[in-house]
Amino acid sequence: MVDLARRRKTLSAPVLAVVVCRDGESWLPGVLAALAEQSTRPRRVIAVDTGSTDRTAELLAQARADQLVDDVLTLPRDTSFTTAVADAVALGKRRWAEPGRWLWVLDGGPAPGPDRLAGLLATAGEGTTADEVQAGRLVRRDVFERWERRPSPAPRERRGAFLSRGRVLRLLSAPLFVLTAALLVFAVVNALVTGRLGADLAGGRLFPTADLATTWHDYLAAWHPVAGGTGSPAPPSLLVLALLGSVLGGPSVVVSLLLLFGVPLAGVSAYFAAGALGVSRLRRAVVAGAYALLPVASLSAGQGRLDVVVAHVLVPPLLAGIAAVLRRPAGQWLGTVCLTALGLAVLGAFSPLMHLALVVLALLGHVLLPGETARSQRRVAGLAAVVLLSVACLLPWPVVLLRHPEVLLHGPGARVVEQHAGAWLFALSPDGSPAGALGVLFVLAAVLALVLAWDKRMLPAVGVVVFGWLLAGAVDGSVAEPITGGVATSGWTGGPLVLVAVGCCWIVLRAGRLQLPAALPALPQGAGIAAGAVVVLALVVGSAVALASGPLAPAQPVAGPSGTRLVLDPGPQPARMVTGPGPRFGDDDLAPAGNAADWLRQVDDDLQSTDPGRVRAALAAAAAHGAEFVVVPGDSAVPELGRGLVSEHERLLDGSRVLRLLLPSSPVKLVGPDLARQAQTEPEPTPEARPLPVAAQLPNFTVRVSEGGAGRALVLGAVNEPGWYARVDGMTFPLATAWGNQVAIPLPEQAAEVRVGYTEVPRTALLSVQAAAVLFTVVVAIPGRRREAGTTP
Repeated sequence: MVDLARRRKTLSAPVLAVVVCRDGESWLPGVLAALAEQSTRPRRVIAVDTGSTDRTAELLAQARADQLVDDVLTLPRDTSFTTAVADAVALGKRRWAEPGRWLWVLDGGPAPGPDRLAGLLATAGEGTTADEVQAGRLVRRDVFERWERRPSPAPRERRGAFLSRGRVLRLLSAPLFVLTAALLVFAVVNALVTGRLGADLAGGRLFPTADLATTWHDYLAAWHPVAGGTGSPAPPSLLVLALLGSVLGGPSVVVSLLLLFGVPLAGVSAYFAAGALGVSRLRRAVVAGAYALLPVASLSAGQGRLDVVVAHVLVPPLLAGIAAVLRRPAGQWLGTVCLTALGLAVLGAFSPLMHLALVVLALLGHVLLPGETARSQRRVAGLAAVVLLSVACLLPWPVVLLRHPEVLLHGPGARVVEQHAGAWLFALSPDGSPAGALGVLFVLAAVLALVLAWDKRMLPAVGVVVFGWLLAGAVDGSVAEPITGGVATSGWTGGPLVLVAVGCCWIVLRAGRLQLPAALPALPQGAGIAAGAVVVLALVVGSAVALASGPLAPAQPVAGPSGTRLVLDPGPQPARMVTGPGPRFGDDDLAPAGNAADWLRQVDDDLQSTDPGRVRAALAAAAAHGAEFVVVPGDSAVPELGRGLVSEHERLLDGSRVLRLLLPSSPVKLVGPDLARQAQTEPEPTPEARPLPVAAQLPNFTVRVSEGGAGRALVLGAVNEPGWYARVDGMTFPLATAWGNQVAIPLPEQAAEVRVGYTEVPRTALLSVQAAAVLFTVVVAIPGRRREAGTTP
């Protein structure tokens, strides 16, 4: 087709061309080609589709992508010809203020010759009037607008004056409304049946979510009292929850909305994402509804896997955004670029693997999609902005990904042991469960579309499917320890399988005319509807079962003491250090400092042994790190083997025993010269060691020490890592290491004021860059006066 942009650079007239279409598959290509061949081009071209049921919408979408038309407006089928033209004129005025002084209306009549518009302009007069709108005529726009507004003895439609009964019925029967209402009913009923309808959920890979103030503090803090203390950056998912929670009522509300209403959110996002494909609204709604009920997404939601839930909602619109950047880099593309980058950043905050996958797909699309040199350069700039802005909005988290690539495999969330999916991946099932295996319906639908309704425009979707399966196979076949340490396990393939499902839906939407083999007997009337109903029913039941089968449930109040605790896992995972009510969202996404993970594993092994010496040494090491309590399984022998070092504090509802450590366990301790020398050479204190507790809390504190012997020191219950500093009477003092990995501050003999802290300068600098990137991206992504008119729902 002819490049309209190139034509416009030669000669254009102040004319707004309006092409009114209804089932124009047979004549529309000829009219569009004739428009492109005009010796004098109209300034703007708007196509109006009044409820076509053939491939008209698809042809118009392609024409818009090829810049043959400037915009496409979709109106109901009962829209009158005059109303369609008037709405197109109104759209042109909103978009460009001055779309042209003249109005040229075209419909299904003969295609205009190459000099038709030039001839009409040559014979037009300033006094040209119109008693009615006629196709092919040239009319002054102001005259048409006056005529369209004039009083008429016959009743005439008053657009926008009120909602007529017919308009209300059309709204209620619109595919988008029906889709949204049906999915909302499904989500609410499922939440009520499973007893999850509430604002605080936990279970599976989801730890309880803290309140808004705590979530903000956890994200902004430079040091976290987790796993012996770490200066690792907090995951950006905390920032997303804090920002949205500030508006919606708290982070826990945001999490509940995602997990309980992810199905309708995914359906609506898929519906709008498919708008650029140019298919009918009914077809989009049916495919979007099926995608919303994707079994692997429901399984993941029931298991508290926020990464897959967010991917389920965001992958379709992000693929559409990437396609827009690749296809239309000219014009006002920066808003699309920033909106896509912002969505990628949100996806990367919860699912770094899917963020990387979409970036790779974008780069592959750029390499494989041909284009002119200038257009390719703009496309490179757009892609670079998408990638760099999305990464900048996640700072400083990308540093953690570079140091700990296992996060890509496991994603954020509580550590669990995954099972291999194997061949079930081809059925879009991550675990082989019956409900998950219903994902094979998506594969079968895509295969049937490829075989019976092949269209070359399916090729990008096929590439997405193949890429998703390759990624799922890599995730299923790779094994690594979680970032916090523990049992080495493969990853959960939910995210890549969502990508495969999106590709399958894309194939179905791109299907051309059905081409049944001649030898195939004719199907009975209504067979397709019956088959579709069976598929929808199967997906509804399978999705409901998948959602209900997971451990997700309302969070229960944490029992036990609120001090620092060393908790032994009754399963295969090593012990964890917990401060406060218990582990919360984001704790297992913090990288332990130094050898903290190895230390926790060793302490766990020692406490589970039957050797009294190992048990007592482990209790002393736990106290040195600031643990006040040790939580052990009900059948543990620690109370007997550690007699004299622990006393039973209470029993929890699950049978676990909470033991209070009788050793000094404050986070800051003063050790004398002899014990300080021992701390420099020994990996852990002896059970007989008795340092003096200091009333201070980490990470920042100031204490006044009196005179004392040479060689004494302060020992912190925190792992020594870059970032700690100490000032004695205002002068910086070098730090030392005690008990193998803890921070120690050598003290002078004379009395002095000691100030200890963990620097926040590097993190503050990176957070400032992140804040600037987020602010820029959000401001530019806001449409404002730049209105992009799309397909009417």
